[in-house]
Amino acid sequence: MSVAPFEKLSAEVIAAYHEKSFSTPVIGVTGGKGGVGKTTVAINLACALADKGHTVALVDADVDAPNAAILLGMALTDASDVTTTVPLFNADKCTSCGACVAACRVNALFLPKGKTPVLLGACNGCEACLLVCESNAIDRGKKNVGKIYKTTQGNLTLYTGELLPSLEESAIVVKKLKEQVFLEAKEFDIIVIDTSPGAHCNVILALQGADRVIAVTEPTPLGAHDFELILQLLDVFQLKGTAFLNRADLAAPQAMIQRIAQEHKVAIAAELNSDDLLIKSYVSATPIVTMSPESDSATVFSRLADEISREFLP
Repeated sequence: MSVAPFEKLSAEVIAAYHEKSFSTPVIGVTGGKGGVGKTTVAINLACALADKGHTVALVDADVDAPNAAILLGMALTDASDVTTTVPLFNADKCTSCGACVAACRVNALFLPKGKTPVLLGACNGCEACLLVCESNAIDRGKKNVGKIYKTTQGNLTLYTGELLPSLEESAIVVKKLKEQVFLEAKEFDIIVIDTSPGAHCNVILALQGADRVIAVTEPTPLGAHDFELILQLLDVFQLKGTAFLNRADLAAPQAMIQRIAQEHKVAIAAELNSDDLLIKSYVSATPIVTMSPESDSATVFSRLADEISREFLP
């Protein structure tokens, strides 16, 4: 298996990526392939840490399809809107010079001949058009693109980001979600962030500031392929990673997963076998560490929580 390497980033970019204004440890949970069980790992790890007496912020940063609240049986409460800037054109001031259209990197503006520009595409709120408009013919408008929810239950606080249906500005929602969580980080002993699947911008943004990243995978060809992509991503941003092998009892060779982990100097911190109790925990909307704390699966998560506690919560 061969995956093209990512471009090396400068030391300044790496330093900025890791910078944060608080000491609360941040644990990212990710997995390149969808369906490998990253949310299962994230919620059970967070609940195991909370059950051990730690105050935990669990962040559902899979804003296109957030489901941590469903698996936890928690209501989405304390909602706030996520907005982005959209240009509002003043026809009386506009000279139809076209500078705003030329400045728009996402080609969201169209200029009819001799008329005021029209917003046709998905504006990303960069405000470049406002900066280049010499006639000050553009005002800042606002557009709702998503919501952020905050729900607390015992030692666990769940932050959920949700992109509004049919919209494309998921990165903006992830960014605003992270900003709120990091602003309130000092209220918690530890933060656990569940990313979206893949190795794209939203995942990179969700993992920004992480002290450790748990890469969840499975022993399948597609799982191995995306596992290597995620580990390359961690290498590029110099993020400390460990692996979590889900469905470790599948009738599939594990040598490929182990080889990829060794090549990237990443330890396999935990292995989880298929378990009917996990399915029952989904149906009952109760994490397995709560529903069946003595089960083999719950023990895996409890041991992982103990390991993280020893390293980050002395």
